[in-house]
Amino acid sequence: MRYTDKEGNTLNLNECMTADSFLMEPDVYTCEPLEMHFNQKGDLKAGKRPKKAVVSKSL
Repeated sequence: MRYTDKEGNTLNLNECMTADSFLMEPDVYTCEPLEMHFNQKGDLKAGKRPKKAVVSKSL
């Protein structure tokens, strides 16, 4: 599994935890990459980031 930001830069697991959202790409191309984000409870969810998603304040 490869994790990237919207610009296509590869992210490591720690960078995914602090990113506003990231894309998950399987090693074998089977479908479009999933955009991932953390919800208000801190749960990881797939799909477009809703307005109520957690926004990283580290930037």
